[in-house]
Amino acid sequence: MKKKIISTFACVFILAGWQTAQAQSKPLEKVRLTVPAKALTFVPYYFGKAQGIFAKEGIDLEIIVMRPPLGVTALLAGDLEYTAAGGLSFRAALKGAPLRTITFIQTRLSFSLVGQPGMTPARIHNVAVSGIGSLAHYAAITVMKRLGNEKVTYISTNTTANSYTALLAKSVDAAIVTPPYTSMATLVGYPDFGNTFDVRDLQGGLVARLQYLHERREQARAMIRATLRSMESIVKNEVEAVAYLQRGFALEPKIATDTYRILKQIVNTDGDIEEPVLKTILEKLKQESGVTAEVPLDRLVDLSLLREVKAEVGKK
Repeated sequence: MKKKIISTFACVFILAGWQTAQAQSKPLEKVRLTVPAKALTFVPYYFGKAQGIFAKEGIDLEIIVMRPPLGVTALLAGDLEYTAAGGLSFRAALKGAPLRTITFIQTRLSFSLVGQPGMTPARIHNVAVSGIGSLAHYAAITVMKRLGNEKVTYISTNTTANSYTALLAKSVDAAIVTPPYTSMATLVGYPDFGNTFDVRDLQGGLVARLQYLHERREQARAMIRATLRSMESIVKNEVEAVAYLQRGFALEPKIATDTYRILKQIVNTDGDIEEPVLKTILEKLKQESGVTAEVPLDRLVDLSLLREVKAEVGKK
């Protein structure tokens, strides 16, 4: 009798192992995500892919770097599944494009104003920004206003990397930059005049076509789960995250460590956003776009999937 019981348990374990192996051997589904640049704003996708977090959800994530206008166009055409270009997608949805943001990976602006060595706020006459009218421009205006110096000229450089280069070349008095450029500058003596880590806005998300969300609801849930788990892993596993920043973004150890310190403050592990904050952002975008009509929030976002996933994994 005892041998029979042992034999039965052995069969159960063998069967469970076979089922697990079958699940693991199931082909991953190719999912394409476009990002505006290989920037640290989008590190949850890169880190999650490298750590196998997306693969555990059955997703073979392909991250494609593409300028936001092209990425949104490709998304609308059905040539890819998701984009992380939250700002432009929001504007497109505002004007009627069938796009919905389903997760927010960053809702606090990660910009810092860095000046020339020996510079004081009152002596700043020009500031490099990645683009006039961009979030970088808005962040620079915010910091300069806090510093009590609003009589400055903003110079467009097209990219944050170019703004950092202009700072090093002494072509500007200051530059608005994001990680890792913030750490690259401040660790060698460039003064940090302030940041916008407390300013709520959209700086990266997960966006899909409305029809795709209706047709592929379970896959979208898997994508959200992986994104949330990646962000949580970044915040909770400093050693692994810093090592990845060195490996995946070619950062020196000190820069990677300091960059992680900033990222930990701004990664939106909850994936959600408060409705009042969302409404404030919507009103700002309406003003910028010249839209006067009422726009319901559900034209821009669909957070039902996110909240279902959060309920599953025990998030409040």
